[in-house]
Amino acid sequence: MKLKIGDNYKEEFVITQDMVKKFAELTGDKNPLHLDKEFASKTRFKKPIVHGLFSVTSFGKVMGTKFPGHGSIHVGQNLSFKKPLYPDTKYFVYIELVKIIKKKHFGVFKTQIFDLKNNLIVDGTGIALHEEKL
Repeated sequence: MKLKIGDNYKEEFVITQDMVKKFAELTGDKNPLHLDKEFASKTRFKKPIVHGLFSVTSFGKVMGTKFPGHGSIHVGQNLSFKKPLYPDTKYFVYIELVKIIKKKHFGVFKTQIFDLKNNLIVDGTGIALHEEKL
């Protein structure tokens, strides 16, 4: 796939509470803010939230499998978490090519997560290496 600046990809996703529990088990991050409804109800969030780093695995999934796709690897990322993600809620990931570094086969991408009301939840910039020239 030959990409040009401005090309983008958007996909809905949901992270369930069961997925959050599995992520907590895999990583050891068992912060009660992610797992305990009673604890979370007493915080500013009012209910359990998704681990921030779990939510942004959506960027690597898209870059490595869909956009730019097969043969790509997500090699860099900066992030700003604007709002929490809540389990069992629909969001969408948005990725847009903003720069091509041809010599190194890198693409620089705007990487964002929005809720279905178009509120920005996570903002960042990612870099993908693609075996073919972008």
